[in-house]
Amino acid sequence: MIIDAMADGDPDIASVANDLFIHAPTDSTVIRWRQEVLIDALAHPQLIRDLDSIARHSAVLERRSSYATRQQAPFSQLLRSRELLSLLIGDLEALAKRVREPDNDVSSKGLKLLIATINDNFNDEYLQSLQAELQLLRFENGMVTRATLGAGNLTSDELIVESPFQGRGWRDRLHLVLGDDNRIEIAPRDQAGGETLRELRNLALSQIGTIVAHGLGTVISFFVTLHHELAWLVGAINLRSQFEQLDLPICMPEPAADGWHLGFHGLCEPTLGLRTRARPITNNLALDDSSPIVLSGANSGGKTTWLQSVALGILMMQTGLFVTADEFRATIRTNLRTFFPDDEDRELQHGRLDDELIRLAATITELQEDGLVLLNEPLTSTNEIEASEIATAVFRDLDKRGVTVIVVTHYPTLARELATSGLSLEPEILGDGVRSYRIEPSPPPKNSSAMDIYRRLGGW
Repeated sequence: MIIDAMADGDPDIASVANDLFIHAPTDSTVIRWRQEVLIDALAHPQLIRDLDSIARHSAVLERRSSYATRQQAPFSQLLRSRELLSLLIGDLEALAKRVREPDNDVSSKGLKLLIATINDNFNDEYLQSLQAELQLLRFENGMVTRATLGAGNLTSDELIVESPFQGRGWRDRLHLVLGDDNRIEIAPRDQAGGETLRELRNLALSQIGTIVAHGLGTVISFFVTLHHELAWLVGAINLRSQFEQLDLPICMPEPAADGWHLGFHGLCEPTLGLRTRARPITNNLALDDSSPIVLSGANSGGKTTWLQSVALGILMMQTGLFVTADEFRATIRTNLRTFFPDDEDRELQHGRLDDELIRLAATITELQEDGLVLLNEPLTSTNEIEASEIATAVFRDLDKRGVTVIVVTHYPTLARELATSGLSLEPEILGDGVRSYRIEPSPPPKNSSAMDIYRRLGGW
């Protein structure tokens, strides 16, 4: 839902956002760099949208560019590359013109570097020279080549040279170079002669065709990369707009590189707000280094929502995004995994417990030091005693590997066991049994919430 809100119907932004959420950076320097750029982009939304619009226009030529460079005949390769470059020059000019407008008072190192790169590489002098070179490649005044004649009258070292007869007709040029005695004319229906002439032309254009195709690929690659980076920023601008409409808090989180810390103030679950179009309840947690963190207690009190808000907060932080909180600080995790209840094995290949253990193993097996796993109601497919024994053994192994665990469970035995070395949290229940949906530090419960659920349903 976050990706959908960022994309706002744009598949390019959705693809970029999806890729970055899967491969979020784990280097604090990279994350802080991205945060600085994002803050700057949010202050200059129209500049970012304009630059992305230009880059997107050229990036769509990537497929046509690949087709051009695959052309076997040098003349065809040169023809297609030249036409595409002609289109791209217009976008390069638009890009250079946009970054020179007076509203581009950016302050981040990233956007300053981008603007300086565009100004330095695509100034007026360069673009005019590029236009002139492309104009020459049209060979409107014919083509002059130089070659060495070798054994068997075969040519070698073919090379296009600048015509000394610019502005003169081809009949005049032939006469000046060859004289009437050395002039060769091909009859209109001489297919063999025409084919030989095409072969000579392709030999002459072979080197220059490759160079122009390479230049085309470089320009296209620049625009594709630029669109990739800007699409993320446009997505972030779209997301902020959605959050502002819902009055959700946003802050730039503080990533910590070492140890394990988690703390926040005013954190809410953004997808709940996007889904209900209302401002969710916020929660606070004093900065804490406990592991595991165990949430237990009354059902329908906001435990799962709290877990999702923490997972999204950490993930959004590591991509360089803002977080829906007034303050948010967490340690960067090299691996982040979640485990939520799933549908049963519909093909009945496994029992419920087998299926759950297989999924749990797939979630945590590869987690190493600095990993984080968030589990919502694991091992519900067996009884409390067995679930507590299995979970305790699993979490003890994760702790040895340096993996941080945050778990929601309705088993009081498991909650008490985990709370002996970690932090215990519970939903706040008001005097009349009403849920405030706030999660507070509290000793683990002595009993399950079965009677509470029975009473809430009216009893019978």
